[in-house]
Amino acid sequence: MALIKCHECGHEISTEAKACPQCGAEPKQKTGCLAYIGIFIVVCIIINAFSKGDETSSKPQETQAECAKTDLQCLGDKGIVSASVYCERAVERLAAHSVKWTDGTFEQKFSRFRWKDQASGVITYVGDKAEFQNGFGAFTPMIYECDLANDNKTVLDTRATEGRLP
Repeated sequence: MALIKCHECGHEISTEAKACPQCGAEPKQKTGCLAYIGIFIVVCIIINAFSKGDETSSKPQETQAECAKTDLQCLGDKGIVSASVYCERAVERLAAHSVKWTDGTFEQKFSRFRWKDQASGVITYVGDKAEFQNGFGAFTPMIYECDLANDNKTVLDTRATEGRLP
């Protein structure tokens, strides 16, 4: 048995008391953490049950919309996130010293793309969200390019030149 203060009058009462002997106020019931966890689990189960009714919404976007082999816009949009992931280290290796990325948290590293070899499906992704450090410690804005194979994972080549995209 522990003693707690009455929330009304401040008199010390037992945790087992049904009411304060001083003022008659009933002690506040503390909702346990387990109750919140139980409610959370029930809500998750309900959301999961309703979302399983539409099987197409749970499939990845890549399998829902296949691109034609000649549709640069569709293929480029589909691979631009992969380019940001797989090309980042290859672009960084082009710098003689360090690299500072200037893209924001939700901003993509590449803003443009074009065909490198349409027959084999190779796309060149172009961006300018990096600065390379020179020998004096100053950072220079760079335009970088990354050639990504049609599997959207294999980096074929990277290039960089000083400047910003128009």
